[in-house]
Amino acid sequence: MKKLILALFILFSVVIYSQNIDYSAKYPNEDVITLRLKKHIDISIKNKKLNILEHVEKQNFFITTETLNLASESISYNTFNNIEEITAFTKILIDGKEKFYKVNDFTDKDVLVKGIFFTDRKEKKFAFKNVTKNAITNLKYTRKIKDPHFIPAFIIANNLPIENATFSVSFPNNVEVSFKTFNIDSTKVHFTKKISNHLITYTWQFSEIPKISRHYDFSPLYYIPQIVIRIKSYQINGITNWVLKDVDDLYKWYNLLNKNINTTNQEKLKEITEDITKNITNEEEKIKTIYYFVQDRINYIAFEDGLNGFIPRDAMNIYNNKYGDCKDMSNLLNEMLHYANIKSYLTWIGTRDRPYTYEELPTVLTNNHMITAVKIDNKIQFLDATAKYLPYGFPSPNIQGKQALIGTSENDYDLIMVPEVSAEKSGTLIKSSLQLNNLNLIGTHQAFLFGFDKLYFRHQYEHKSNEDLDFLFWNLDFGTKKTSFLNINYKNIAIEKDSSIISFNSKTNDYAREIAGKIYLKLNLDHTLKGELVRDEGKKFDKKINYKYHKTFYTNFKIPNGYTVEFLPKNSNFTKDNYHFSIEYLQTSGKISVIKNITINTLKIPVSSIDEWNHFIKKLSKEDKRTVILSPIKK
Repeated sequence: MKKLILALFILFSVVIYSQNIDYSAKYPNEDVITLRLKKHIDISIKNKKLNILEHVEKQNFFITTETLNLASESISYNTFNNIEEITAFTKILIDGKEKFYKVNDFTDKDVLVKGIFFTDRKEKKFAFKNVTKNAITNLKYTRKIKDPHFIPAFIIANNLPIENATFSVSFPNNVEVSFKTFNIDSTKVHFTKKISNHLITYTWQFSEIPKISRHYDFSPLYYIPQIVIRIKSYQINGITNWVLKDVDDLYKWYNLLNKNINTTNQEKLKEITEDITKNITNEEEKIKTIYYFVQDRINYIAFEDGLNGFIPRDAMNIYNNKYGDCKDMSNLLNEMLHYANIKSYLTWIGTRDRPYTYEELPTVLTNNHMITAVKIDNKIQFLDATAKYLPYGFPSPNIQGKQALIGTSENDYDLIMVPEVSAEKSGTLIKSSLQLNNLNLIGTHQAFLFGFDKLYFRHQYEHKSNEDLDFLFWNLDFGTKKTSFLNINYKNIAIEKDSSIISFNSKTNDYAREIAGKIYLKLNLDHTLKGELVRDEGKKFDKKINYKYHKTFYTNFKIPNGYTVEFLPKNSNFTKDNYHFSIEYLQTSGKISVIKNITINTLKIPVSSIDEWNHFIKKLSKEDKRTVILSPIKK
């Protein structure tokens, strides 16, 4: 009865609150807002086991009915949790009387995730009834957390503004709980700790939380408020059971999951490894050979299937099936390297989408990827077999600067930061010879792509249509919309090649302009960084750079017979610590040479440097448009 009275009081309070505030004035650009979001983690010990329940309540207020798609909801669950109770209803006011419309139909559906072949994620879908202007939708459910390693984070963000949010966790004093907060200082928050009858409760209360921005370059996790709860330990009958006290516990658990992998007969895999390395004596060449072998033979397909999403599948089976996810390919690569007597280790890591380190957050939330690490000449080399066409010696772009958890033995591990690859190791060199035919620009070109530029280009090439006439325009950032690419020849496209070479001809119709007998034309066909200006909406957030690179363009233009150079643009450059360009014009007998260099030597443009970055982009764009003027030779 007391619980019922309390629930009615809360509901009544929300009704009064919503009626006394003009939300259409407070949120003039919104159709729907979240009035109240409440999540509570209840941790207890029952029948000598941890019992973890997540209680969630949410109330949305419909200022208008312009976006009734928001009247449909879904609640996710998976192998590690399930929905135990759920109630949902709509409350509206008709002729001064409250009317309630309960939801009775809940449909369970599999969740399809882009880029993941199979996932164990499911959801309960339903729609609120009779949603009208000023209606309040009410949702309440309980989710049972089956494994203490998978307590969900409280992520205080939504595609709707939130008026009030509350997150709390309660636990008995024989359970040790820790929490870590991220980005909550940017919100209105009040924290309390309460101890009553051997029960400890932490509570965070938030108000006026803006909706999630659409202008993040990095993952929203870098910016939005989050609270992560983890259970360090719990006691039963005086015995302490450790869960996630620190990185040691996380690694022990990961290692326990991997304890029984590769239990089938691996003899054939050993024979294959010995065969492909039989004539190689150099240790590093053996590593390269095995690495490229796995890249070439195994197709990456993502899986999420309960604990199978954390445990690598059998190495021999992966080889036979010819596909696997990141942990499967890491396991296969690791196993083959062992057969070649190479010191290699399974390695857990979070991509750049995860802003955490293992020391600050020793939970499964920190990593979402697995790779292989090898030790050669007392140095660690990171191998990501999922990044097909990634040259040996390069970490994949999305793990640069991230902390890796390297399992060196059953009980030992290393935490090592993955290095950022310098700009000189990735990029493009394009050599061009240009001449005019009437006013059409005719060109012969050779492009050399290396490092990450080769990686990205090769992935695009793999999915290229044979009739993709704009392929080089978009993937080399070269030419204009009027450029036709002819006689294209691709060389060194294979995985193990350090660089790819593309030879091609081009014709750009009506490129030059003739005015009063003089010819005006631009000698820059490259459009690198076009569109990289940060617009006003994005200036509140850091700009993400996928990888560092250096690009060089050597252009030789044959001066047409009967013409001389009347005007040649001045040389130009822009130099800052992390980015640079230079354009140099040279005139020699019968030709004009242009040397253009662009260097981006950072993975992030911080907010404080956005204006400077925009100045850099604008100046580059301006200099790219400089015009050469040719005039007839006077007789």
